[in-house]
Amino acid sequence: MPAVEVGSIIEYRWKEVRPGALAALLSYLRLQFQRDIPVQFVKYYLKPTSLGAGYTSIGMASKTFNGNAQFVQEKNGFYSTTMTNVPAFHEEPRMPPEDQVRTWMLVFYQLERNKKPDEYWSQLGKEQFEKVKPRLKVNDDIKKASVAAIGDASTPEQKLERLFDFVRAKIKNVDSEASGITASERAKLRENNSPGDTLKRGTGTGENINALFAALAIAAGFDVRPAYLGDRSDFFFDPNFTDPYFRSGDDVAVKVGNEWKFFDPASTYIPFGMLRWQEEAMKALIIDPKGGFFVDVPLSPAEKSKERRNGKFKLTEDGTLEGDVRIEYTGHLAAEKKQQNDDDSPTQREQNLKDMVTHRLSTAELSEIKIENVTDPAKPFVYSFHVRVPGYAQKTGKRLFVQPGFFEHGRNAVFSSNERKYQVYFHYPWLEEDTLTIDLPRGYELDHPEQPAPLRSGDVVDYDVKISVVNKSEQLMYHRKFKFQGLLFPTATYSTLKQVFDLVHESDNHTITLKQTITAKTDQ
Repeated sequence: MPAVEVGSIIEYRWKEVRPGALAALLSYLRLQFQRDIPVQFVKYYLKPTSLGAGYTSIGMASKTFNGNAQFVQEKNGFYSTTMTNVPAFHEEPRMPPEDQVRTWMLVFYQLERNKKPDEYWSQLGKEQFEKVKPRLKVNDDIKKASVAAIGDASTPEQKLERLFDFVRAKIKNVDSEASGITASERAKLRENNSPGDTLKRGTGTGENINALFAALAIAAGFDVRPAYLGDRSDFFFDPNFTDPYFRSGDDVAVKVGNEWKFFDPASTYIPFGMLRWQEEAMKALIIDPKGGFFVDVPLSPAEKSKERRNGKFKLTEDGTLEGDVRIEYTGHLAAEKKQQNDDDSPTQREQNLKDMVTHRLSTAELSEIKIENVTDPAKPFVYSFHVRVPGYAQKTGKRLFVQPGFFEHGRNAVFSSNERKYQVYFHYPWLEEDTLTIDLPRGYELDHPEQPAPLRSGDVVDYDVKISVVNKSEQLMYHRKFKFQGLLFPTATYSTLKQVFDLVHESDNHTITLKQTITAKTDQ
């Protein structure tokens, strides 16, 4: 709209028609009220589909989130709902999922049963267990495979890890791009009706793979149940909403001692003992023949998702920094890197790395690039490369100003705004560990060196930087540790949280001064 200028008032309207959007019994429809622009008036008309005889106890239902809207009956079988003066929705960095905070409505069919949440989920768990029971069938082949896979493992954890690794190694996941199975090959595969089929054929869907792991664990004597979880990348599951719509993940719960442990071998890049970050720190519905019940899924600690960064550099008198870098990712960090790269060509993977580095260091030149373990489910995802950064240090007269925190150089502050509307949401805890050595240019020494003060905030933040010189003051040693264990923070704590991250950012940008010595001047 080229005629639009600052201060213009724009008004426009549009109409959408979605035929058959709620035509099936298990259909769900999301109706958005809040958009990226202010909405003066929005109205939805909906005509429920007749489900026919036998479904008289099922009716259309709706649930409005972050707002208040109800359907009213119109003529000719239509229903309508209206909302006025809806403010624009604006994204904020590290905010909860959009539908967790914006105004919208879910429309669906629901069996008319006036049950309390505990009663509803208990009944659903019991009903679902009867449906999935055949998927957990243990035959002689399963028993033999379980014994062979466990081998000499003695503890429950060791046994489960052996079974987990066995399933990962022996069964190709047809739902994963990393399996190497083509679309044409996938179309020819037969459906697995039991864990025995999956074991025999060596291929299966994610659901088949988790069912096989469950059957192997049952054969080993474990108490095993299917577990239903939500996906907090989309919406935070709330048991008070008595409908299975927000249940997305089907994982495996195993009783170890007095605790339920959760496993998902079908998620190719998730290590043993972890779930996808989208499913951790949620309530899992344990499916049980006596009735379903909820168990809290633990959040993996920061140490499980580590970014270990090492660099050996040389700084020249003109400010150029050059050296070798190795970066290792584990846990959720590794899973994300693998998912981002597994479908790319080697050339594209290298370009992804170059873009990641030059985004913050525009003059960086990368060579000798190696990217390891892209599709390996167990090993860390690894980048290694040689880098040269002209102008990394600023030179003024006889002094060089250097930021030793190479891996944080050029990054922006995490939070820039002084105000916040929504909660602050981190997907998972993580740990960063940096170890660098920088060979200093001949004839230079540190000028009144200082190092940032450590920063700790309860059990949430642990930040520490140590800077020292070795080898007759010719080499700088830099070690940085940043551990963050938080997840969701209310708006009221934003100013404190921002202050913490601002202090970390300031420390990461700590600059040291190198001055040219008298000896160096004499040598010239």
